[in-house]
Amino acid sequence: MVLKRILPFAVCILTLVCSGAPLRADEGDATQQTQLFVAQTKGAVYVIHEGSQHQANPPEPVAENDEIKTDANSKGYMEFQNGGVVEVGPNSDVKVSQLDTTGSDFKARFLLAWGKLKAKVTKLTTSKSSFEVEAGGVVAGVRGTVFGVDYDKDKKQVNAQTFEGSIFTRAGGKEEVVEKGYGLAVQKTGFAPKSPLTGQQMNSFKDFVDVSGQLEQKKREMLQDLHNKIMDKVPVPDSLKNTIGQHLPF
Repeated sequence: MVLKRILPFAVCILTLVCSGAPLRADEGDATQQTQLFVAQTKGAVYVIHEGSQHQANPPEPVAENDEIKTDANSKGYMEFQNGGVVEVGPNSDVKVSQLDTTGSDFKARFLLAWGKLKAKVTKLTTSKSSFEVEAGGVVAGVRGTVFGVDYDKDKKQVNAQTFEGSIFTRAGGKEEVVEKGYGLAVQKTGFAPKSPLTGQQMNSFKDFVDVSGQLEQKKREMLQDLHNKIMDKVPVPDSLKNTIGQHLPF
């Protein structure tokens, strides 16, 4: 089971084809479309799957209810097959509480137990689509933007920042919109006044956007290369190629 999870979906399919093993619907993670995966790590990053923790091995599929934990000076980057990147900052714990991106509606929700999270979200095109981050009872949601959420568990303070587009924050039945270039702190006493992003925050977002672009480009190149190998070079019957093509995310 662990071996299957540390193989990206597409590479796992290629391995099955090359070995001559049959594709079966009950093979588990190997034949299910990967919606989200750990694309890159810096330092010590861990995945908790079904209660078992192991060090992340990119590219590794991530499922609903999985957790990502990072040590000090470490970062983990998760990437959606359909576009979008999530950065889990140092000393952070993030749980994937909802993940359903295979249909026309894109639905993802993350629970930030503590630490920092940044996200670059592909524009959501349907009214039922959603991308939300919950931390300390505060929910931040978007419809296509680059934003971040920091949660200081000891101080019980959540800070939401917007680098591109806008986001909403909801707490205690109240909602505030955070526009581009601003941050908003939410404490026990409620919403604090919005403030412009600091130079350090802006630079941190710029670094994140650069890494996100590199990861997306790398993913496109990998999928195209794999597509060529499977559909053009691997000597398998057309019926099997059709089966593989139905599962590949391109």
